[in-house]
Amino acid sequence: MAKGTEARLLGSGWSTPGRVSERGGERVSAAPWTLSPTDLTFLWDECPRCLYNKVVLKSPRPRGQFPSVFNRIDRAMKHHYLGTRAEHLAAGPPPGVIGPGDRWVRSAPVVPPGSGSACVIRGRVDALVACDDRTTGVVDFKTVEAKDQHLAIYARQLHAYALALEHPAAGPPATVSSLGLLAFSPERFEVDGSEAALTGGLTWTEVPLDRLGFMGFLRQVVAVLDQPQAPEPSSSCPWCRRGAHENAA
Repeated sequence: MAKGTEARLLGSGWSTPGRVSERGGERVSAAPWTLSPTDLTFLWDECPRCLYNKVVLKSPRPRGQFPSVFNRIDRAMKHHYLGTRAEHLAAGPPPGVIGPGDRWVRSAPVVPPGSGSACVIRGRVDALVACDDRTTGVVDFKTVEAKDQHLAIYARQLHAYALALEHPAAGPPATVSSLGLLAFSPERFEVDGSEAALTGGLTWTEVPLDRLGFMGFLRQVVAVLDQPQAPEPSSSCPWCRRGAHENAA
């Protein structure tokens, strides 16, 4: 990265901890914003106001109903993948072994370039690839092949995990060399006696590493979170529309 475009890591001597706000002329330090990698995907695209409410006001959207069958599929996929050579599953993954699954990661506070505030990335990554060259690959499992228009959204999530791994709050840093989606696309329903199964192909979609671009995106997110008030609701957000309707009533 060119000088002047690097993220400043708090606690490394490059910056001072936390955000700084003005209250009656007094500068007050505050804790960094804590972001989940999933916050940076569809929630950000759907409605920055909802992200602001969740992170700043601690008022997230109500939890939606998630069909339990997808959780069972996810567990079964991970049970099969973990410990497997990544390059044996599909064409394209880096040579290495997949594991461990559902690992929690947390970054040190990071100040995106051009920001006056810090953020922390905290989330649970599907799996990592212990690459043969001693670097790390970040994998996100999907039950359908990702649509082209969603790749940029998933890329933010993968880059957030990479940031947390390369600049961890504790422990040794990793060197992330690869990001990708491993998608299972069900195509056939097969029955053998009383047993049935969905079968289909596995596809690896490589996500190019763009640390500089991701830090620029984080700068946009932090700028919204730093605002004294929530931004205007998105016209297409069902939660904000419902709130506006209830307030009007």
